[in-house]
Formats: sequence, C-alpha cells, structure tokens
Amino acid sequence: MTLHRAVCCDVDACLALYVAAPRLGPDAALYAAQRAGWEVRAGGLSTRCPCCARGGLPVLERGDCPVCGGSTFTTADGDRCHHCGHVLPAPPNWGEDTNQDQDDEAAVPTGTD
Repeated sequence: MTLHRAVCCDVDACLALYVAAPRLGPDAALYAAQRAGWEVRAGGLSTRCPCCARGGLPVLERGDCPVCGGSTFTTADGDRCHHCGHVLPAPPNWGEDTNQDQDDEAAVPTGTD
C-alpha cells in the first residue's frame, strides 16, 4: 500500500485536504501544496487552503478537486471546484456523440424513395 503525505487546512470547520504524490517527504509535500495555491507559514506549522487564504468560505463538502479536495461541478471546460475554482479539464472527445457511425449510415441516401 502506497503512503501519501497530506496537508490539511488549519481553519476551523474547513475540510480541505491536499494529498501529495507518493514518496514525497514532508518538505516536498508542503512545497507542492504551496505550488497548488496553499498558504504555508512558519515552516509548515500553519497551513491554509486557497479558499481560506483569500478569505472565502471553508471547504464544507469533500469531492474530487486535486487542489483542495472540495466538491466540483461540470462546465463546458471541465469540472470546476466550488471552493478554490480549480478546473479539471474534460477528457478528450468528451461530450461527442458515440453513435457517430450509426448517424452517418442513416444520413446516406439509399435511392429507394
């Protein structure tokens, strides 16, 4: 089982959690969180998620956001976090019609009208 280091927000009632890549040490996990927008003070003794750092509401609902662990909603660009605003890009060919071949066959005139 692979262990991951995590950074949590120090604001009361905030459920934000940054899960670092496997095999990162404590300093590297804090640095990765900073690069993702977290505020790290006093050598890691105080950490705040991007939302709390800018004075927003704390993360109250967990989800799939890789930056703060908050919940996301679907947009045309991909999934956007309710809390920090991070966008997870939509996968390639997302939203395209999977029955393209059937639609093309139905559009070809057969000449038997």
